[in-house]
Parts: sequence; structure tokens; C-alpha cells
Amino acid sequence: YTALTGHAPFEARHRSELYRSIRGARYPLPPQLSPHARALIARMLDPEPAARPSPAEVLGHPFLTQVRGWGTWG
Repeated sequence: YTALTGHAPFEARHRSELYRSIRGARYPLPPQLSPHARALIARMLDPEPAARPSPAEVLGHPFLTQVRGWGTWG
């Protein structure tokens, strides 16, 4: 998330607010992110650990395996 957006996915002034955002998977998704990037982020930031992808699943995700032209990341 941070590599693609330049920001942390969860930011808050108070710790309790931060934890609510994490548990609720509430984070902004900038419109310039591709559908594949959005899908991978959603899986990786799922509040349920069992629902998150394994490292092998991340590496095999279409966001990382799609072939695109030079300079068209995300």
C-alpha cells in the first residue's frame, strides 16, 4: 500500500481510532490504483488473518504477474 500510495493505509490521531480502522479495514484507495492493485491490497489488509494471502499467493497475484508496458505500475 505504502509503496503505491506514499502513505500508510491506517492513520489516526488516537490509538483507539487507529485500531477501529484496522479492524474495519477502512483505508483510502486512491482512484489511480488499478483494479488488480486494489484487489491485492484488500486481500493483504483483510482484518481476518486467515483470509490474507500467503507469500506465494501474493507473488502469483495478477497485479504482480500481469505484463504491461513500461512505466505503467499500479
